[in-house]
Amino acid sequence: MQIDFYEEFPTKKNLEKLKLVKHKIRLFVAAKSLKEFQKLKNQIKKIKKNSEVAYWPIIPEVYYISSFMHPKILKETLEKLENNKNFLLIDLELPGYGLKNRIKYIIKYLPALLFSSNKKIIKKFLDKNHKRITTAEFPNSLVDKINSFLGIRFETKAERSLMWYSSMFPKKFNKSVKKYLLNIKNKKNYSISLGTIATGVLKTEPILSPEKLEKDLKFVEKAGFNKVIVFRLGGLNKKYIKIINKFQK
Repeated sequence: MQIDFYEEFPTKKNLEKLKLVKHKIRLFVAAKSLKEFQKLKNQIKKIKKNSEVAYWPIIPEVYYISSFMHPKILKETLEKLENNKNFLLIDLELPGYGLKNRIKYIIKYLPALLFSSNKKIIKKFLDKNHKRITTAEFPNSLVDKINSFLGIRFETKAERSLMWYSSMFPKKFNKSVKKYLLNIKNKKNYSISLGTIATGVLKTEPILSPEKLEKDLKFVEKAGFNKVIVFRLGGLNKKYIKIINKFQK
């Protein structure tokens, strides 16, 4: 199994955790611009040469690339990404973060979803650049059609990473996610995102223990997936890396 990492907050302290990882990895690193990303990429390569660094673009105000964006800003963003050859993470989530913040931006950008070609623009970009893109999306068969309508889920040849952060969900939901994952036929096109082993932008995400990470990894391996992305690097310690090393091949 290939085990990679996200890093939403690429501080020097968080990136130094790369020294704990002996195997070759992909690191999906968040940055607000290509210029910032390139600096981070150079920094990461000095710490760990055998790493593949992917650009995770953070968009002002809306945070995530989605159909809930002003069409002009979306086109400009994707044009910039088109003109570079870095590997990319397209994090397909609703705009903003936190319930109040998110509702505000959904209402603000609802016309962009309903009356623009944003979904077609994103789909075209994903299809054209699928060999260098990983998308992140939530796995839930009950809302697949809704998420497709909202422009935060796309059928694409790109690697699709399904965000199963079991520490954040109740038992019943985790059970339905497991069923969803088992029913996926072509598992080669997917990776599974696990965690969280450190908090994200909300700062309130429950932390997954090393023991529960091992349990989730066992399920993912048994289900037939061979790629995992752990959220996030900054939470890595000797206990977690000991578990990860059992599955890394």
